[in-house]
Amino acid sequence: MTAKQFREHALMGSRWLKEHQNPDGGWIGLDDPKMDAFYKGAWALTVTGEQAAAHRLLDYVREHFLTPDGDFSQRGHPWHSAIHHPYANAYFIVGSLIAGRYEISTPAIRFLLGQQDPDHGGFYSQRTEAGKKFRSDTMSTGAAGLACLAAGQMAAARSAANYLTRIVELQPAPVDRFFTAIETDGKLGTDAKDADEAWWRIVDTHTENQCWYAVGLPFSFLVQMAEATGEARYRELAQWFFDFQQRCVDPWDGGSSGKGGWGAAMLYRITGETRYRDVAFHVADQIIARQNADGGWAFPSSEDEPIRAPGLSNMDLDATAEFILWLSLISGHILARDGE
Repeated sequence: MTAKQFREHALMGSRWLKEHQNPDGGWIGLDDPKMDAFYKGAWALTVTGEQAAAHRLLDYVREHFLTPDGDFSQRGHPWHSAIHHPYANAYFIVGSLIAGRYEISTPAIRFLLGQQDPDHGGFYSQRTEAGKKFRSDTMSTGAAGLACLAAGQMAAARSAANYLTRIVELQPAPVDRFFTAIETDGKLGTDAKDADEAWWRIVDTHTENQCWYAVGLPFSFLVQMAEATGEARYRELAQWFFDFQQRCVDPWDGGSSGKGGWGAAMLYRITGETRYRDVAFHVADQIIARQNADGGWAFPSSEDEPIRAPGLSNMDLDATAEFILWLSLISGHILARDGE
């Protein structure tokens, strides 16, 4: 498989999205539409040349999900409300910015900035009212940092990067595991009430199928911070996150490995070092291996939905938009270095 072919598979997915879009921007065959099915779509459609479909999607988002204070409502999966609330907001912000939809991005950025802890710079895991504090985490902060960079909010982006520096410094055993959260009191969160919570709170280097985007999102954000500022400290911190994930068991094979694959592709464009290209290729190959013949990533069943009714799920649309995005971004950075 070549980087040019990665792009072709991204375009197949983008066509699948467009074919499943109603004139109002909603999705055909989705009986219970939630925000979960829409937050990655505008970014994915725009980078693959489907600007009209992206605008229709954003019209639907503005009508059905954007709240008066700039948040996004009707969240389905608990990930988007209880674990990393700002994660979806960040995708909406980037997608609306690159599409030029400032009536969405402007209030959304304002809301997002209100979710950043004023002391350590992390972004709260759950929606938190003004003057209150809550737990923060690397998924929320990495995604929000990317949105801050895209919006030109450099002070907030620097604070987010400072948070990532701090959480690395707090790790008690960084060779073996990474704790992803800082609690309301400013201390590293090292406890989990059960296995489900431990999955996103602790990344263990000795166990397969970990929460890779807890380290992959900070990695990609920090690569962009290094480019935006020219400061070596951000590049060194990005390398720390890459090296940690590289030490893990099958770190580039999971469904959430795409974030790190994108970061690796950016570093290959910047440095020309083939170790980053190899990782980016591996991630893209495993994403394509999961693609259906019709171009989408709709799955007949999953652990979350062992018995599926006919039609599409919010997760189908989420996964398809995400994989389109990583294939397109990975291919672009690799082709920039290698040529067409």
